[in-house]
Amino acid sequence: MFSTRRARRTALVLAMSAVTAVALTACSGSPGSTSSSSSGLALKIGTILPQTGTLAALGPPEIEGVNLAVADANKAKAGITVSAIQKDSGDTTTNIATQSVTSLLSSKVSAIVGAASSSVSLTVIDQITKAKVVQFSPANTSPAFSTYKDNGYYWRDAPSDVLQGRVLGQKVLKDGAINIAILYQNDSYGQGLNDNVKKAISSGGGTVTSDVSYDPAATNFATEVSKSLASKPDAFIVISFTQIKSIVQEIDKAGYPFSKVYGSDGNYGVIDPSFKNVDIAGMQFTNPGVVATAAFKTRLQAQASADGAKALTSFNYAPEAYDAVTLISLAALVGGATDGTTIKNNLQQVSEGGTKCTSFAACAKLVKAGTKNIDYDGLSGPITFDANGDPSQAYVTIYKYAKGNTNSATGSEFGDLTK
Repeated sequence: MFSTRRARRTALVLAMSAVTAVALTACSGSPGSTSSSSSGLALKIGTILPQTGTLAALGPPEIEGVNLAVADANKAKAGITVSAIQKDSGDTTTNIATQSVTSLLSSKVSAIVGAASSSVSLTVIDQITKAKVVQFSPANTSPAFSTYKDNGYYWRDAPSDVLQGRVLGQKVLKDGAINIAILYQNDSYGQGLNDNVKKAISSGGGTVTSDVSYDPAATNFATEVSKSLASKPDAFIVISFTQIKSIVQEIDKAGYPFSKVYGSDGNYGVIDPSFKNVDIAGMQFTNPGVVATAAFKTRLQAQASADGAKALTSFNYAPEAYDAVTLISLAALVGGATDGTTIKNNLQQVSEGGTKCTSFAACAKLVKAGTKNIDYDGLSGPITFDANGDPSQAYVTIYKYAKGNTNSATGSEFGDLTK
């Protein structure tokens, strides 16, 4: 567990008028400073979630997950007021993420939720963590973060692809495939997941007949798909982002059955009923996390409506985004301050080993009663951070597509990375 040094609260001058107090809250100090208001702690969170780029399909559910968690924390009236500044992360073909982070740091945020893309996070992780601001991703799965030197400021509640790779490889084998082809994007996300899928296939007695990479910036995949299918595989795994829309059209042209094609979290949900070019009925995908409950989906849709956003068609990583904000808020509440160092020093403490609670309001009530050691089990699962800021236990859900490009969950696999 990280040390639990507590940053001292900045005292408000008692004679200060309400107007002045509001002004000071809006102009809080450096990213490592403590912010307070006349009603208690004031926590400012930033986000870098994809509004544009190859992972833009993940943006809306994550953004609404953040907004809903902020609303719930404020509704609890637990002595902490939370606000969020939403910024775009783009993808690795632009420097949008760097610009967004620069803006957020100048706004004195104490934590940044995002990015969704592992490769994008790797471009800004030093900028964020060296400023002593917590970076908390709801969707990064690259194994690279488990050993990254971030001085304890980087966290995530999506499990490493060590787990997803294991589940995806085992799923393909369970379905009867022996000879398997893999097509993956050549970046930290694709490489990490590909490596772990291959390990699972090999240890399970299968054979990887072709292992083909592609440039994430590519727009034509005819050559790569043809090369992958030349080995006449029993199953075909595609690790991509929105490129899946072009890739499935090449698979269709080749006459390869979608019942033998598998995807991952990066491309799950990208294709929906509005996509009319190809019907991918039978294709299956892995996605870390649990299935969003009907009640949570309803609340997210209501939040999107209140925000003036479009109705959500996917809920990928919405539970993880919601839990990220909740955990950050609880860490600040337990630590008694909103600076990045206090938050990172208490994130592990609020996720494991203490009194169980399953909502911000319930956890905050325990803290108010004097219980500092709480264990938040969230919408995305048990979470339970290890010393590297990774969730040590998590679920990976399997989704299957039906006619008309609709999909539904067929089951979830629980994984414990401590074993």
